[in-house]
Amino acid sequence: MATITVSYDGVELILSDKGHTNASHSEQIHWHPGDGVKSVTNVSAKSTSPISTEKFWSIAPHENGVNFKGTINSDVEGAWDYDISCNVGTINNPVIKIIDPRIQVLSR
Repeated sequence: MATITVSYDGVELILSDKGHTNASHSEQIHWHPGDGVKSVTNVSAKSTSPISTEKFWSIAPHENGVNFKGTINSDVEGAWDYDISCNVGTINNPVIKIIDPRIQVLSR
């Protein structure tokens, strides 16, 4: 299981994996809020992603409380480019910030 913590420095979102996750087949990915982030609000494929969402995930990223999680397909090869949206404001006054990292599935 890979856990990616998303923090906010007052200007931009910062990812614990520096925006490039190396993952294995069937690995579960978790995105958690870190310092300055109230919640992860969405994880979605970029239109320019090399692999479609349908092929990349056996369980697509979905909300899990203030986190998001998904499970990579067992037979996928290659990379997936995506956007993470996070609330860095408050529950009553949300401020959404977006960053666009990549997950690379390791070859067998």
